[in-house]
Amino acid sequence: MAFSGAEASLRRLPSFASAPTPALFEEENEEIGGGAEGGQGKRKRLFSKELRCMMYGFGDDQNPYTESVDILEDLVIEFITEMTHKAMSIGRQGRVQVEDIVFLIRKDPRKFARVKDLLTMNEELKRARKAFDEANYGS
Repeated sequence: MAFSGAEASLRRLPSFASAPTPALFEEENEEIGGGAEGGQGKRKRLFSKELRCMMYGFGDDQNPYTESVDILEDLVIEFITEMTHKAMSIGRQGRVQVEDIVFLIRKDPRKFARVKDLLTMNEELKRARKAFDEANYGS
């Protein structure tokens, strides 16, 4: 199985090995240069806290290396950007709709199943909120 450069770098970073253990999850929005921006100054780290929690949940150290989190965040932002651009080019030009995302991931069974589950749960939550509001405030 071949990995891209970023994935291979991520696999080489042993974030669980001997990381210092400062306070639980360092700053949420770290300012880091480079990355997906192509070195255009510093950019705000959007998903740092969530990625640290996910990495810990999947067996990494409670406070993973910042470099590991940064590489993973670059991959996530790259994926979101590519999917958004693709979704904008299909369907109604310049607009992203749920159907466009579903169309793009239709051939990936795991992603498709997850999106389908999330959309179903969203509909169930809408119905439950509506029933709750009707019960509390009347029709």
